[in-house]
Amino acid sequence: MKKIAVGMLLLALVLGSLNCQKQHPIKVEIAPNMKEGKISTIAIFPFTSAVHQTDDPDNIAAKTVEKFFFQQLDLRQDYKFVTPSTVSYAATQQDLSERQEQFLKEWPKTRNPDLEFFSALAEVIKCDGFMIGTVDVWQKDEVDYQENASPSTYVGATIVILDVKTGEVIFLASDENYLEGLRSETADRQLVVGGSGNLYKDMGERMYKAPPFDDVTLKVAKALASSLPRR
Repeated sequence: MKKIAVGMLLLALVLGSLNCQKQHPIKVEIAPNMKEGKISTIAIFPFTSAVHQTDDPDNIAAKTVEKFFFQQLDLRQDYKFVTPSTVSYAATQQDLSERQEQFLKEWPKTRNPDLEFFSALAEVIKCDGFMIGTVDVWQKDEVDYQENASPSTYVGATIVILDVKTGEVIFLASDENYLEGLRSETADRQLVVGGSGNLYKDMGERMYKAPPFDDVTLKVAKALASSLPRR
């Protein structure tokens, strides 16, 4: 009887631990027509970014997430995806390039569809939905040699698919993930201090850096690409 009680306690602890773990993607919303497999051809716009420039001074967040996401999306054979380059070409042919540029510029702030633009573009591309991705989080928390802490890198992104006729969100997936680097302890840091008492060199500076953005982006990209319902 005692063995059964201990077993049940261990099982409860394991299940509790699993429930506390964050699921990826952390948010998914699917409209009925998306669940029923009525959406087959999806035109994709270039990724946009809602990240503040102080966190992404080189403007690499959108391009980086887009690259990894498309690599994962290539593994999906159940949808027909129209690439951003094809979408941009179609917009150019219809003299809609400025309209597209303005739409993508405003999207991270307003999340409002441009129905006239969608309608004109859909006539050429013949798609069921438009996909738009946005980078929401792009951050590194580095640690100082005086801190007892772990450096961390955070990446978050959202993809939505909009109905070409109504602009209604028929699919949404949002994910955020992170990786921690080697924990820094002040007692373990090898420092070279000058005669004046100022820090001259931190021998372990590279060792205690936050992980690369690419490593976290891959995790987010996999979660988002796999979240599309199977057809």
